[in-house]
Amino acid sequence: MKDYKAIFEKVESTLISVGSANLSADRIRANLDEFKNLEGKAFSDADYYWILVYVVFYAGFRAATVNARLNLIRQYFPDYETVAGYDENKVDKVLSDPEMIRNRRKVQACIENAKVFKSIVNEHGSFQDYIDSFSPTDSFENLMLLKEELEYRFKGLGRITTYHLLTDIGLPVLKPDRVICRIFQRLALIESDKQLLKTIIQGRKFAQATGHPIRYIDIVFVAYGQVKSPEFGLASGICLEQSPLCSICGVTDYCDYFAQNASR
Repeated sequence: MKDYKAIFEKVESTLISVGSANLSADRIRANLDEFKNLEGKAFSDADYYWILVYVVFYAGFRAATVNARLNLIRQYFPDYETVAGYDENKVDKVLSDPEMIRNRRKVQACIENAKVFKSIVNEHGSFQDYIDSFSPTDSFENLMLLKEELEYRFKGLGRITTYHLLTDIGLPVLKPDRVICRIFQRLALIESDKQLLKTIIQGRKFAQATGHPIRYIDIVFVAYGQVKSPEFGLASGICLEQSPLCSICGVTDYCDYFAQNASR
C-alpha cells in the first residue's frame, strides 16, 4: 500500500529545497499557500467567466505561452456581457493583434461561451447558483455529473480541460494533465496516462492523507514536473518528461521509473 502522506511530503519538501536556491523558502511557501484557499471560496460571475476564458486558452498550449499574455487576454475578454456582443469584426480585430494568441477557435469559443454563460446566469440568477444546483461537493457522482454538463455546454472544454476548470473553481478534483499523469505513472499509482479517473482518485487520496486541499496537491505535483516554475524558484522542473533529475528527487524510493533506469 502506498504511503500517500510520505510521498507528498517528500515531493513538497524537495520542491521547496531545490527552489530555495533561487527564491527564499518562505516566499515559495507563501506562493504555494495561495492554492490552499480555493476550496469553498466565493466566486462572482465575473470570476467564473474569467476562469472559463483562461482555461480555454491554456488548453493545448504551454503554460508559459499563456501566462505571458494573460493581461492581454483579459483586456479582450473583460466580462461575459461585453463579450457576448462580439461579432466577426471583433474576432478579426483580436486575431490581428501580433501579441495575442491568434487562435480563431479559442477566440470564437470564448465568445460563444459568453452567450451560454449569460443565459445560465439569466436562468439561475448567478453562475454560483447553477454550480450549486448540482451539489458537487455532496458526492463524487454529483461532481462528475457537473463535469459532464460543463463539457457539453461550453466550447473549448475537453476531457482534461474541464477538470482544469473544476480545479480552479475550488472543487475537490485535480487536473489529470500529462505532467501529473507522468508522475503518477512513474510512482506506479496508475498504469497509463489514459486513466484519467484513476488519476483523479489518486489525487483525492493524497488530499485525504495529508489534509491539504486537492488544488494544493495539484500545484505541487505540477510544479515538480513541468518545465519551469519561477514563482517557486524552479528554473527547471524535477520529474521532467525527458531527462528527469532523479539525482535530486525526493521520491526515488517509491518510483518505478527510477528503479528501472537507475542501473542504466
